[in-house]
Amino acid sequence: MEKDIYKTLGQSIRKIRKSLGLTQEELSRKTGIAPSFLSHIERGTKKASIETIYKIANALDVPLQKIFTEFHQPLGKNKNFSFSKKIEMLVKDKDEEYKKVLLKVAKLLASKK
Repeated sequence: MEKDIYKTLGQSIRKIRKSLGLTQEELSRKTGIAPSFLSHIERGTKKASIETIYKIANALDVPLQKIFTEFHQPLGKNKNFSFSKKIEMLVKDKDEEYKKVLLKVAKLLASKK
């Protein structure tokens, strides 16, 4: 039973990560968790402490309970994150100069028809 809980938890983390368009390496960098350990967490083959799960939730910018809601809802039934939320996650840790350049690129692309 315990292994199933960790597998479900890992599936939830993977689903949220992918819905945000993040790779395991990107999430690993944001959390400070080794990529190999994050991979084990997502597969449910290693146990993550609540502190580690909290770090992951913060890096994904979701409430901790979002990760656990998957225990009560079949995977794939939740709404995907909006496009703006995905963009927000991609630039969250970037400096202001990076954000300004990205905004200029977005404006340029939006002006093209």
